[in-house]
Amino acid sequence: MKRISLNKERIIPVLIMGAVFAMVLLFNQPVYSADRFLNPIQVRPVAHSGEESHAEAGGNVMGSSGTCPQLRKTSKAPDNYLSRKNPLKPTRKNLLAGKGLFIFDAKPTPCKVCHGFKGNGMGILHSRLIPRPRNFTCYYTMENLPDGQLFWIIKNGSPGTAMPSFSYLEDDQVWQLILYIRQFQK
Repeated sequence: MKRISLNKERIIPVLIMGAVFAMVLLFNQPVYSADRFLNPIQVRPVAHSGEESHAEAGGNVMGSSGTCPQLRKTSKAPDNYLSRKNPLKPTRKNLLAGKGLFIFDAKPTPCKVCHGFKGNGMGILHSRLIPRPRNFTCYYTMENLPDGQLFWIIKNGSPGTAMPSFSYLEDDQVWQLILYIRQFQK
C-alpha cells in the first residue's frame, strides 16, 4: 500500500483559510484580522488610520467600485524590497499569467475572493473583512504604492489584515501578478 505524503507548507495555509471561511459562514460575523484566528488570546480590533470613521466623515467614498481612497498603516517593506522595480514588461503573456493567478491559481485562495473580480476590493468576502481588501482601481490608493511594497506584501502577507502570504510563488509570478493588478487603475 502506497503512503501519501502531505506538503505541510501548502496544506496549513489551506486549512487556515478554510477555517476562516467556515467561521465567516457559520457565525456571520466580521473577520477583524487573520491574527485573531491564529492567536485567539490576542483578540483586538485592528485600527488603521480611522478608515471606517474617516468614511463616515465624508473622506472616503464607498461605491460600486469600492472605497477610494483607502487610508492604511501597512508596514513598510524593507528598503532592499521597497526600491525594487518590476523587471517584467506588461506583455500579453505576462498579463495573462498574472490574471490567471489573480482569478484562479493563487493558493490558499485566489485574489479575486477578497479583492473582487474587478480588483475593486469588493470580492465575496469584502464585507466580512476589516480592514477592507485593497481597492486596486483607486488611483489615490495606488499612485504612490511602489512595486517593491506590493511584492513584499504578496510574498509575506500583511499583519493585522486577512492578507495571507503567497511565499510559494516564484518571483516572476509575483511580478506578473503586480502587472495585472496595476492595470486595474487604468
